[in-house]
Amino acid sequence: MVLILSAITASGQQNKNEQLHLMGTRSWIRVGWDTVPGAKEYRLYWSAKGKKPGKPDTIINAGSNRFYIQNVQPEAVYKVWVAPVTERKIKGVLAGIVRTQKKWIQDPEELKELKINPSSAAVPKGMKLFWQDEFNDALLNRNKWTTNYFSTLNYLSPQSRKEMLKDQLPQPAYRMNGKTIDLFVNDSLPVRLYDPKGSQKISSIQTYDWRTNENLLDNSRGGYFEVKVRRSSKGNPKGLNTAFWLDSPGPDLRYYLEQGTVLNGVHGIRPPGQVFEIDVFENLNAQFVLHGQVDKNGKFIHNLATHIANGYQHKDNWVTHGILWTPVSIKHYINGTLIHEYTDKHKIYSPNHFMNVFLGSYGSGNAVNMEVDYIRYYQWPLKDSNELPNPGFEDSESLVPWEGTGTLTTGTGRNSNRAVLLDPGQMIEQYVYVDRQSDYKMEYWFSGARITATIEDVAPVNGALTPLAVHNENGEGSFKKRIIRFKTGSDFRNNKKTIRISFANHGASAVVLDDITIKK
Repeated sequence: MVLILSAITASGQQNKNEQLHLMGTRSWIRVGWDTVPGAKEYRLYWSAKGKKPGKPDTIINAGSNRFYIQNVQPEAVYKVWVAPVTERKIKGVLAGIVRTQKKWIQDPEELKELKINPSSAAVPKGMKLFWQDEFNDALLNRNKWTTNYFSTLNYLSPQSRKEMLKDQLPQPAYRMNGKTIDLFVNDSLPVRLYDPKGSQKISSIQTYDWRTNENLLDNSRGGYFEVKVRRSSKGNPKGLNTAFWLDSPGPDLRYYLEQGTVLNGVHGIRPPGQVFEIDVFENLNAQFVLHGQVDKNGKFIHNLATHIANGYQHKDNWVTHGILWTPVSIKHYINGTLIHEYTDKHKIYSPNHFMNVFLGSYGSGNAVNMEVDYIRYYQWPLKDSNELPNPGFEDSESLVPWEGTGTLTTGTGRNSNRAVLLDPGQMIEQYVYVDRQSDYKMEYWFSGARITATIEDVAPVNGALTPLAVHNENGEGSFKKRIIRFKTGSDFRNNKKTIRISFANHGASAVVLDDITIKK
């Protein structure tokens, strides 16, 4: 059962040019309009056939300027009419067309929240907002979330797996008030324990549906996630937990089982030492956990790493949690402050595939709540088919995500913009997610005497490097373009390959490097 509380009223702002604002998802259409002076009511009509109905489908009293058309057909075109009525007279009719898309699209209404309620200082400079949910609608956006809670470990339960496959999973309880979503469990809701043999009711939403194998969020290139939450509990609930976490996808156990393990006909593909689950926070002490130790029989043993940040009051308090996931590192933030980082390039926990994102409350007896203000996901902007972040050293006003001893300079680039200066003996490098078994070319511009450009395959977990291409270039004077062609190695379907790009100055004079691209 889902409880939805909605009371979204007009701001009172009056525009001379009344407008209709429409957004369509797979399950509802949001209809918004600018307040019409003197309107006593608004008559709404809609049709998937393009013809205006003879009678209004609903009538909205003055004071409200938003309505949700529910039970719509996905990927259909609807026409919507809003007729303001003043003293029983229709004052113009607003009309518009909207498509009920199944994929999420960036919503201008949500983007406004970044100025009103900004993200923390932990957002890497240069990254751009890629995906978000401000939970400002009265209904859950099913283009972003499924309510069919299921995780890797639930697959090991025959009962839960059967319910998942038959689309009979218990549904979460949540409230939406136009500003936040409150995911909760109590004595009444959800109506039963998730697993009859367990101790938890579960109210959770996630970005991947195991039954349909539908991924609603492709985060396979990593990035920065941030959520703002307020968590609480009453009494002494059994199995108490509140969590924001990422889990390896289905539709079976291939990402949970380690390579060499076969269970019920499923062959494991996860390299030992790579995570299958990241708990950005769980329990009310906000423990951060990287899970990954599984035995040959598929039994979970223990985590790969964990830590707890002391000095924070999590219960009944708004707290911002962030995770930066790169090809070779995982970093944890609270309220914009770096808490802990796992950055050993020879002990890489990072996954090389998309992860299922969860927000949820767990427990039974009394009450558990997790109220979420927002979730935001940032990535490096990639343009013109280029798959290399910060290619011209312009995006972050620093070398990041490049590393090394080179110096960022201004006015020295190919177009008198930023570039990197490599003095003799200096180098820069970047680890990058690219597609497996694909032909690529890297282009770069340099001026100076001698530079070595190297492209290497990066082995999962231990980070061992295997050369894919090495070029030594000599030149003097103005900028010159060089092209290196290479082919990425093999991996499992839907996985990314991690490569290392590096440039080193082995000459006796300085080299300037600029405008690097990696394209298929």
